[in-house]
Amino acid sequence: MRAAIARMPEMTLLSDVPGRQRWRVPAIDSKPRLAAAVELALRNESGALLVKANPLTGRILLKWHPSQKPPEIRAIVRRALDKGPVSLAVYQKRRGTPDRKVRKLIGNLVLGGIKLTLILFSRVAWGAVATGPLAGPIMVMSISGIIITGFDFLRALFRTVTGRSGITTGTLIGAATLSSIALSENVTALIVIWLLNLGEYLEEVTLRRTRAAIRDLLATDDEETWVWVNGVEVSMPAKAVHRGAMVVARSGRKIPVDGVIESGEATVNEAPITGESMPAMRIAGDSVYAGTILMAGTIRIRVTGVGSETVVGKLIERVELAQALRPQIQTIGDRFARKVVPSSFLAAGLVLLVTRDPRRALTMLLVACPCAAGLATPTAVSASIGNCARRGVLVKGGTHIESMASLDTVAFDKTGTLTESQPSVSRVIPCANGYTEERVLSLAARAELHSQHPLALAIVSRAGLERSDLETDSEFELLPGRGVRARWDGHEVIAGSRQLLQDFQVEISDENAGLFASRIGHAETVVYVAHQRRLVGLIAISVQVRPEAGAALTRLRAGGVTRLVMLTGDLDSVARHVAKSVGVTEWRARLLPDDKFEAIREMRATGRRVAMVGDGVNDASALAVADVGFAMGAAGSDVAVETADVALASDDLRHVADVMHISRRTMRVVRQNYGLALGVNSIGLCLAAAGTINPIVAAVLHNLSTLLVVFNSSRLIRFDPNGIGQEGNTALSGALSVPVQEEVKTCCA
Repeated sequence: MRAAIARMPEMTLLSDVPGRQRWRVPAIDSKPRLAAAVELALRNESGALLVKANPLTGRILLKWHPSQKPPEIRAIVRRALDKGPVSLAVYQKRRGTPDRKVRKLIGNLVLGGIKLTLILFSRVAWGAVATGPLAGPIMVMSISGIIITGFDFLRALFRTVTGRSGITTGTLIGAATLSSIALSENVTALIVIWLLNLGEYLEEVTLRRTRAAIRDLLATDDEETWVWVNGVEVSMPAKAVHRGAMVVARSGRKIPVDGVIESGEATVNEAPITGESMPAMRIAGDSVYAGTILMAGTIRIRVTGVGSETVVGKLIERVELAQALRPQIQTIGDRFARKVVPSSFLAAGLVLLVTRDPRRALTMLLVACPCAAGLATPTAVSASIGNCARRGVLVKGGTHIESMASLDTVAFDKTGTLTESQPSVSRVIPCANGYTEERVLSLAARAELHSQHPLALAIVSRAGLERSDLETDSEFELLPGRGVRARWDGHEVIAGSRQLLQDFQVEISDENAGLFASRIGHAETVVYVAHQRRLVGLIAISVQVRPEAGAALTRLRAGGVTRLVMLTGDLDSVARHVAKSVGVTEWRARLLPDDKFEAIREMRATGRRVAMVGDGVNDASALAVADVGFAMGAAGSDVAVETADVALASDDLRHVADVMHISRRTMRVVRQNYGLALGVNSIGLCLAAAGTINPIVAAVLHNLSTLLVVFNSSRLIRFDPNGIGQEGNTALSGALSVPVQEEVKTCCA
């Protein structure tokens, strides 16, 4: 069977040599948790030395001791596939960063820091110590520090030299490290390696925090859930609830399961899932989702999904899938190392072969030493990340700088990203004699003091009232999905939808209704206010477009972004109005998190380089699958901030344009740096090959190219992107209002 390729519907044996087999298993393609289940099953077999199941390629690599009989792969894989994927907790634990790697990085940082401190202190204390009695110990200290803390880079160089891997940035850094030792630039090499270890440590810490934030999404698993059993409510954890069970959910609690309402009605805040700006009225027959908040009312829910079966559970799977399938970025340093560095070393070898002059070849190697090339990207990226940090933007790694420089498409969430997170009162219209704007607002606010509905909070905030202003003998009635009724000191106030007032026999003439409709824009939600069963005024409420949104999008277009898209879970009418307000011509509405994920993936599949800008849990999977994810940090959820590649601390959309302009300038500087390094090396190689310079001059040329690279990169620290793309229509940056809901049935509940 070794020479044959055996086939079955779900598996293909690609290669079979003693002690090793490689299989193609389409069932695990793009399914990380199922791949983990197959890998675990194979690892439990005796004699297995190495098992790797790759969901990116749908392949399995299996190695076992040659003296033992290979396991029955087909049967084992079939059983694992039949059992299904591992649990989310098991998968996340397996993917978590090993403690050993983190401890190793911390050890390298501590060791390198101690050695650098001692070396620098000795130089300050004793001056030119290189010729003194401490020269030997300090050299040993620095070289040992370089070898220990830079072992991974030296190993990458060794693997490249021995043909076990291709040329990468690790190879470049390893070659630069050895060259630095040869040129007695030990301190420089130690500093560079320490900074690289620091960057890798920060990346590992960020990954851990990301996974912790994703795990927190399933906090509903351990929440107390009340299940209706034989006419009695029984308490149990949400994870113990099964499909088909009847769950009772009450006001103020998070809904722990996905399901369909069997009885009751409630106002539900679905923003964590759908991104809709206003809570929605849900009645019997409507679907509700785990992780959403029941703001008012009591409902019985027939369970359709729990844990990983829920919408939020599938969202987590999407985030994990996006992270698992994200391809390894080939940096500009990798490309330079692969093409240029071997040529330089080959030229030196040819000169040695032709001239038989080791001194001339050594001179060429000194000139060709890739120290400047090794610093070309790190120095520029570090400077640009520092520049972004000064502007309140956290970039979680240098590869994201390179990715941002090539973006041509930016997708935006609506609520909390293009618009403010919370609604506000835009106008008050009295419609009865003796009632001013202030009195109408005051009456409505006193009635709404008990309510936590966003519209109620907007009215109370505008009136400047607090809980302490409540009347001690007041009565309050919350009417889910319609509004409120309150009584105090002989006053009765009803605030809510038009239908609510009509239910209480408050007269609203068609003439007045038409007059009010003409004075209220399409971008506003109306709260009707009645005092003593008489209509006295209207309060218009809207969610404001961020004042900087128009200017930010104008700058993105000026900076080379050719496609701007808005993705939202809100209504079509709301999406249409916001898109028109900010100048976006492409938008999609009524999207669930999975729809946003697929939308981003579709855009990337067409060859687009896509960024996603969002702020909520419902944006997490889209942020993860995009080439670059931007999170609105101040107003954004922890999951969005941790999943994204870039976090905006100030929630200023103009910073998205800033960081993209900085990234593009950074890559120009990086290319300039490689040009400087290549130019100096080329000149030096030609002079060295001709025998016109000696090793000392070669070392000077080498240091010159390094200094030029560092100086050129340092310009990025002060680079100001604000002058780019500022021209254009800034009128959009005014206070634009957008509709909260097309219907007013959710007012003030």
